[in-house]
Amino acid sequence: MPERDPAAAPPAPFDQGVFLLHYNRGREAFQEGRYAEARRELENAQRLRRDDADVLNLLGLVYFKTNAFPEAEVIYRRLVNENPNVFILHSNLGLILFKQGKLDESERYLLRAIELRPNYAKSHLYLGLLYRQRKKFALALEHLKFAGADKIAREVEAEMRPPAAVPSPGEVTQKVPIPTLPPPKAKKDETTQKIRAVTQERLAEVRQMVTQPGQIPSPAHTAARKLQDAVDETQLAEEKRISLERRIEGASKTFSLHDNGFLEINFARSVHVKRGTVSSYSGNLKFVAESGLLGTTAQTLIKAVGHGKVFVYEKGRKTFLLDLNEEFIYVEGSNLLALEDTLTYRVEPIYDAAYQRKIDTVKIFGKGSLAISTSIEPLTMRVTREYPLSISSNALVAWTGNLIPTVMDDKSVDNVMIENVGDLGFKIRFEGDGVVVSEQ
Repeated sequence: MPERDPAAAPPAPFDQGVFLLHYNRGREAFQEGRYAEARRELENAQRLRRDDADVLNLLGLVYFKTNAFPEAEVIYRRLVNENPNVFILHSNLGLILFKQGKLDESERYLLRAIELRPNYAKSHLYLGLLYRQRKKFALALEHLKFAGADKIAREVEAEMRPPAAVPSPGEVTQKVPIPTLPPPKAKKDETTQKIRAVTQERLAEVRQMVTQPGQIPSPAHTAARKLQDAVDETQLAEEKRISLERRIEGASKTFSLHDNGFLEINFARSVHVKRGTVSSYSGNLKFVAESGLLGTTAQTLIKAVGHGKVFVYEKGRKTFLLDLNEEFIYVEGSNLLALEDTLTYRVEPIYDAAYQRKIDTVKIFGKGSLAISTSIEPLTMRVTREYPLSISSNALVAWTGNLIPTVMDDKSVDNVMIENVGDLGFKIRFEGDGVVVSEQ
């Protein structure tokens, strides 16, 4: 009997545990600066799951750190094509192209990064260095000063000064100091407006070069850009955050939300789920309580440990999935349905000291996905410095951004706002810049 052709054999089944082993080893090695080991482990992980965005992004960073710029370019071109509105990918690709001397393409991607996130200093820094290399000193200075690269900006100013004349032999000259202009005293917001004007002008030029004749942007693309601009206009650069307007169904590779309301969770190590919501499960799993949540409204979360699959369903409630990418979110404890073990969490209550009461909010941060459940379709509200938000504590679902919550002690609003249910309800005022989700 002839032997079976190995090439015709079916592919081996995907092993999530082996994949996570290689990925976690690679991530740990990268964080500790062991780049050769990180590259080996992440390449093994990528062979198992070729399209995993987290693996590709981390592997691209490893290639960049080890000066393997062509390999990094291949990965980041792919990530940018698959995620055209993620500013950090455009910024990283622009830097990789700059390192290889591909200045025209580098400029295009850096300008796009600034369009998506105008206040990201590193994109301005890279673009300033690019313009310096092209001897476009005025543009270089604008971006370098915006990025806070004062030392490099002074070097560019020195390069802009004309060289001193060399006297002829025997010629007596008097040294005349070259006058220098005083540093501009423009306010930061004026500088920002100038940067944006220059950037938008240059973006228009680049788009004209790369847009095909007769190509008209779709209304959805235009609307998305306007929305992104409106959000970025008020964002602060100090903290990364997630927009709660971006509801993602099935965004996580661990979580998938079915049309009938069931949440399917596939995991290889552990996951947190709400007690009383597990419809069925497969695998050798063990369920344990989380001691760190005792005494809070989030104590209903239990930890499923092992390798398997869990189906979660909460009757009469709506489920939403959110992806975090090194971002943070605060969720009222009773609204937490499930949580990946890659995320870190801690309880940070909002206290009403006058009446010795509180609302337990759980701060969740890192990279991973979580599921939130609400009793009705939630309402997403934008908070700005000009328009703070007041809300009943019983209605609070989640919030994110640079917001400061304080308890309101104003009896006059009791006749205006919805009555709190029970003795634990109170009014909360959010000030700053961010997003709040309510279910009343």
